[in-house]
Amino acid sequence: MAQLAINGGAKTIDRPLGKKWPIFDEREEQALIEVLHSGLWWRGGARGEQPSKVTQFEDAFAAYQDAQFGVAVTNGTTALECALKAAGVGVGDEVLAPALTFVASATAIALVNGIPVFVDVDPKTFNIDPDAMEAAITPRTKAAVVVHNGGYPADMDRIHALAQAHGITVIEDAAHAHGSEWRGKRVGALSGLGSFSFQAFKQLTAGEGGIVITNDQDLAEKAFSYHNIGRIPGRPFYEFHRLASNLRMTEWQGAILLAQLSRLDEQVATRERNTAYLAQGLREIEGVAPIERDDRVTRWSFYYWNFFYDQAGFDGVPRDRFLEAVRAEGAPINVGAHGRPIYRNPIFETMDNIAGVPVDFREVECPTAEHLFANVALSLSHTVFLGEQEDMDLILEAIRKVRAHVSELT
Repeated sequence: MAQLAINGGAKTIDRPLGKKWPIFDEREEQALIEVLHSGLWWRGGARGEQPSKVTQFEDAFAAYQDAQFGVAVTNGTTALECALKAAGVGVGDEVLAPALTFVASATAIALVNGIPVFVDVDPKTFNIDPDAMEAAITPRTKAAVVVHNGGYPADMDRIHALAQAHGITVIEDAAHAHGSEWRGKRVGALSGLGSFSFQAFKQLTAGEGGIVITNDQDLAEKAFSYHNIGRIPGRPFYEFHRLASNLRMTEWQGAILLAQLSRLDEQVATRERNTAYLAQGLREIEGVAPIERDDRVTRWSFYYWNFFYDQAGFDGVPRDRFLEAVRAEGAPINVGAHGRPIYRNPIFETMDNIAGVPVDFREVECPTAEHLFANVALSLSHTVFLGEQEDMDLILEAIRKVRAHVSELT
């Protein structure tokens, strides 16, 4: 008689896990009412002593991430574009980017007329591999987009050393990593520039939105200009100095994000507690394993939590077959590391030039990224970890059940 739900057996989990997202309360409601009645619905409209909600959020979030300056923008993709422009990336400049992440980490490079150079990843963390970065550097390398995949900080010690040795600007794509820390310092401000996303499902959200942060005043002024139609602080309002777009965040988003930020620390602590418990349980099940956390990762805040599948340890059952079985049990486990390698998307497979510079990505292959995507990477949403320990027990129970009856899958 079948035991697994995929074959008609009883389902292990029959209710949603974690918390419904987004989470909000009267703090968001009050903040939106304040904006409504103020009549100042855009960040450039503040008058007199009434401060802009966006400006307040820029200051608060920059400080939260250990940065001096913040420039809030429309979304995470435009945050990357703004940061790349501030770093001086232009036609024909090569910019390193990890093969495994969301496509915007590379399309943003092309949108500012830079050339994405896809770099393989570390099989232990899903992050960009510093050795592969070093091998990819050429005299044309201007910058590197370093993604903290799943909120897990990349090896910033090695990356900083490479950047200093070769004169490369590092842009941290911290869209998954609000509040994560490397050696006790928040990510995003560890390098020249950092960018964040506040898209609907991120762990800090206003539906859409993004921000560029930095500790460099010159880079901050450039980012401000590129997000504000080329204006320069201190100059007349109708005087424009750079070719730039309007990327300004609205006061509605700034208001919501200030409220969301007020509960982020509590949520990070809950996730950290639950991930520690789940990780220990995974270590006891053959065929699955957590990322073994580097001591330099002093805080791990995440959009999704990556972990590993070992096909050999699961009696040769392919990862995707395991996913079918465990999802049938009610465990909301997904493919990890944000899916396929970026260069496998049609946009790059068919691209033949960027701003007139010939490119051909059809022969690009990052073998570690290919293997991790196809066979290894697993993930769980951050929202799953906002519930009680009982939710972690249910996930572990579902995996143990599939492991115990793995013969039903072959």
